Amino acid sequence: MLAGAFGRCGSEYRCCSDPVKWKIGNGGEIGVKEKLQGDLKAALKGGDKLRLMTVRGILAEITRLEKDVCRDANETEIVQIIKRERARRDESLEFARRGKRFDLITQYEAEAKILESYLPAGVGEAELNAAVAAQVAAGASQIGPIMKALRDQFGARLDGKMASAAVKAAIGSK
Repeated sequence: MLAGAFGRCGSEYRCCSDPVKWKIGNGGEIGVKEKLQGDLKAALKGGDKLRLMTVRGILAEITRLEKDVCRDANETEIVQIIKRERARRDESLEFARRGKRFDLITQYEAEAKILESYLPAGVGEAELNAAVAAQVAAGASQIGPIMKALRDQFGARLDGKMASAAVKAAIGSK
């Protein structure tokens, strides 16, 4: 056996990087990672350089996470990675606008749109306000417990900024 044939986690695979271990979850439904891998192949064949670069970056972050934790990344972690990359594009877009770099503005907007296509549909404002009102009616009066309950209820679909503003408005009007 070659030195280093075992991953840090002790598995015979190199920290879950073996494609044999990748499974299609949810009873045959294709997960986000599988969709990303398929889109990477399509972008390679189609010559879509921007999509190729964006999807490669996401897959690299997923692989880094999998190697760090020595297991396959679950859907929630993958969505968090995509959200983080989306936030980075927003920040870079803001700096490009300040610097009047129109070439970068169009690139970052296109990348953000690509990233947005992989994110689940967000929680609507009406649905969020109803959930916040239910929490406040149940007796919650502090932001932390309400936000935790909202994260548990909506998961990756929850937009933290929008939820925080809704909670502050509901508690402030109380």
